[in-house]
Amino acid sequence: MPIILASLLFALTYGTTLDFAFASFLYELQGGAWSLQHHWLTEIVLHKYVRDLNQILVVLLFGYWLVRQFYRKDRSQKQRALGGLLLSLILSYIIVAILKRLLPMECPWDLQQFGGNSVFWGLFDSRPASLATNQCFPAGHSSIGFAWVALYYYWRQVQPSRAFQGLLLGLSAGLLLGFVQQLRGAHFISHDIATATICWLVSTFQYLFQSRRFAKTPLDLVDTLPSPVPVLTFTSVESADV
Repeated sequence: MPIILASLLFALTYGTTLDFAFASFLYELQGGAWSLQHHWLTEIVLHKYVRDLNQILVVLLFGYWLVRQFYRKDRSQKQRALGGLLLSLILSYIIVAILKRLLPMECPWDLQQFGGNSVFWGLFDSRPASLATNQCFPAGHSSIGFAWVALYYYWRQVQPSRAFQGLLLGLSAGLLLGFVQQLRGAHFISHDIATATICWLVSTFQYLFQSRRFAKTPLDLVDTLPSPVPVLTFTSVESADV
């Protein structure tokens, strides 16, 4: 259902004039210019500082996981869930960064109708080889927030009652950071929808892979019994006389 919803939203924004209509609204709201592109709040605080803060948070979280994994020899469900969260975060950032280089698209501030010098080339258009490769799709900055939708799967394993809160936190952070970049003229709505979809897919597939990998086997069940239970091994030999 989330993928279906995201696909419909992407088709609605990218496939119609909604992307350009909303960008035009923000552009005209700022007096026919991207006045907030270099504003201290949007560029320094909500872009640079938030990006730096997220990097510090991920590094600290990774260090905490390393200590528990190799110093404390922690192999608990919580530790596995934390490892899955870190893997989802890192993969989301990497995949979005790679796609930005493979799918060259213009930002609103690049386009002639928004004060730039370029014409619009769609995602599926054949671009001239001589055309500059702007890296505006999918949205990179909002991935800082959307990647944290992986908290949904983390809490599902650790404290299920908080899973929805984790999902809400990731979506809220992504929407906020995405809107900041739209105010600056850096992205269309569809760019952020694509990023949210990528982050959700990464965290979902990581969770499914981890769940299958650590699924309990019969031997795991023996280890969880309260007292030692002898395990007898039987060898069956088939014979024509039996």
